Amino acid sequence: MDDRRPFGSRRFGRFMMQVLWPAFLMAIVAEGVLFSMVDPQELVIVGLHLADSREAAYTVGFFLFWALFACSSGITYLLSHGMNEPPAG
Repeated sequence: MDDRRPFGSRRFGRFMMQVLWPAFLMAIVAEGVLFSMVDPQELVIVGLHLADSREAAYTVGFFLFWALFACSSGITYLLSHGMNEPPAG
């Protein structure tokens, strides 16, 4: 099957643009706000330091925020568009 439609006009492409891109942008903002107030090396949970390096904490924090916001955006996408194929056009 040769599907030559542009990526954004396909359902998966639309999902990627409407869910993952806003989640990516919000993850950037959330990480900037959180780590401007909290030093990652000072985070301690149950007596264990969470990160030996700040870069590792920034990376893990970014991907956790991205996953959280992607879940939120995905639920919003499903609630607004439903499970049916969007109308062509």
